[in-house]
Amino acid sequence: MAKRDDPRNVETRDRLVESAIELFGLVGYDGTSTRAIASKAGASLGAIPYHFKTKECLYLAAARSIAEQVSLRLGPVLSAFESDIYSDELSRKKAISLLEEIFTPFVTMLASNDSEKWARFTLREQAAPTKAFDILYASDIGRFFRAVIHLAAIASGDVPASQSARIRGMTLVGQALAFRAARALSLRTLELEDLGAKEITLITATIRENIRLLQYV
Repeated sequence: MAKRDDPRNVETRDRLVESAIELFGLVGYDGTSTRAIASKAGASLGAIPYHFKTKECLYLAAARSIAEQVSLRLGPVLSAFESDIYSDELSRKKAISLLEEIFTPFVTMLASNDSEKWARFTLREQAAPTKAFDILYASDIGRFFRAVIHLAAIASGDVPASQSARIRGMTLVGQALAFRAARALSLRTLELEDLGAKEITLITATIRENIRLLQYV
């Protein structure tokens, strides 16, 4: 009998998770059958209980996979600047500079084709949070939001733990999220079929300009 860590079993498990992310994102948890997931993954129906036991466990595995992939993109920059972000000596000028640094990979990630499937899944979790939301928020997704809120507070001279700081930080995040959450509207407005390198550069530059405006708050 093949072991779970056998390369063929690992590949099957990964295909099931990727298929689950896409289908759960498209039609939701209740609208997605395990049969549909197995079919899309090119696996037998029995592969799901073998690897995940239940549909819910597969759903949570999909959330963990998204969290891991986001962490690959945001984790390095957050780790590189973490000591500076939460330094007691952090100035408003430095906070603005750090905000610009950490937003660059965030915008690039949101504009990538990979994030399209993740976005549909996570947007459903925004509308009706489950245990999967806790998994996502406990990852570098939540870590990124907390860093943005803290830096936005310092950059604007606000109290880091205040509600106004949280709202200001989330407003900054929303500027970038709009190009993914409202992708169809964004593309129609820009009269494009997709966001290319030129548009991603312009979006990033515009958000960086808005970040620099915090010095005048």
